[in-house]
Amino acid sequence: MKNSTTAKMSVIILMISSPQAFAAVGLQVESVAYDPIVREQLLTSQRYDGELSEYGIPTSSKRTIGFEIVSSDNADAYVIPASYGYPVSLLGGGEYLNLSADLQYVNLEGPLGDKGGIGDSRIGAQYYLKHGTSIYSATADLKLPTGDEDDGLGSGSTDFGFSFGVRNRIDHLGYNARAGYLIRGEGEPNGFDVDYGNVITLVTGAEFRVRPDFWVGADLAVAHTSTSEFTGGFEADGLQTIDLIPHAFYRLCEDMDATFNVMYPLSESVVKGDANGAKPDREMSFSFGLNARF
Repeated sequence: MKNSTTAKMSVIILMISSPQAFAAVGLQVESVAYDPIVREQLLTSQRYDGELSEYGIPTSSKRTIGFEIVSSDNADAYVIPASYGYPVSLLGGGEYLNLSADLQYVNLEGPLGDKGGIGDSRIGAQYYLKHGTSIYSATADLKLPTGDEDDGLGSGSTDFGFSFGVRNRIDHLGYNARAGYLIRGEGEPNGFDVDYGNVITLVTGAEFRVRPDFWVGADLAVAHTSTSEFTGGFEADGLQTIDLIPHAFYRLCEDMDATFNVMYPLSESVVKGDANGAKPDREMSFSFGLNARF
């Protein structure tokens, strides 16, 4: 019992004296878009299924590479997304398989000074099936611990996520819905073993075609992160967030498009652990991206 209490007190002291060590968890307080898998699940303007719903399954392979910025008050991420996709016929046709990866560089502003460096990376596969006028998708993602967890640039854990969605664009209107689950692994920030809490994501929204190559819309996104457990049985708080995400998609030319998202926090609540932490006060954040196909 004494050892367990000592371990809990050590974790609490570390959280108070070195909050940057827990910045990988705290990044979700800044924005849901900083985790590469959560970003992939929730930011629908950047998903390929919108174009597939509008134009149908391509008959040839496509490669994409892009650049994206995610920015909020105390953190910025610079992301290079890349993908390779090709039509498949697993169920008889009308299908597409896309292999993708995200590399990111993260800048943090914290009470102990600014930190910058390579963040965690993501690799994944997206399977799309066209049925009628709708595109159905199944996605599997792996997050690699390439960021330094001691500086808060990553979590130090290897995570696995999967999601399922549907999307449709008919004339000037579109809708989408997606549900995802993120199984997070274990990390060791500053020598403390932590089993990170898993994440449930839900998003739904609608969009409107303003011009032939210009769509605007808004999504309602929910992310629920359960408590994280440290060595000795101490549970750190989890977090549930609800965000309104207005977004825009503009096709600059046949082989290049631009996306923009504003993540406006509607509510946040603490999933109580042992620390009884204060309710977080999140700020608005945004992302802007360019993608080219060749």
